[in-house]
Amino acid sequence: MSNPESLADARSSFETSLLVLSARDENAATVILTLARLAADEMVRNTGFASAATALSSSRIAPQAPATIDTPAPPTGTTAPTRRTRTARTPAVLDPFQILRSDGQDGLATQLGRLDLEQLRDIIHQYGMDPDRRAMKWRTISKVRERIVERALSTSSRDNAFR
Repeated sequence: MSNPESLADARSSFETSLLVLSARDENAATVILTLARLAADEMVRNTGFASAATALSSSRIAPQAPATIDTPAPPTGTTAPTRRTRTARTPAVLDPFQILRSDGQDGLATQLGRLDLEQLRDIIHQYGMDPDRRAMKWRTISKVRERIVERALSTSSRDNAFR
């Protein structure tokens, strides 16, 4: 590519491709321009890089359409690991803070005594009563009940210092 006509052809081809790319994705066109500038700067500084780039350029006879990248098909017979999906929990059947305000700690404990483990977990989940992420794993109903009462009491008495 030593003659001016081949340089003009290469520049024209580059500009055409760049215009097409910038119409689709302006950021990608900016990246390409930056890479071209960095490659030109490196070719000026590093003669080994310049000769390798020139050899690569001269091995191409004519400008070609951009190559498409073929994505390999996933192997058949094997399944990709499935991503765990989170299912939405059922809304809580009661508001522990409301019951604590109206009926007190004993009333809350009584109301919680009527619920099964999953309903208690729904309350813990909805009201954010598991900061250490342990209570949702517990299988003992009494421990889960105690956590709800404990968190409801601590949250409701949190602002007593300002009264």
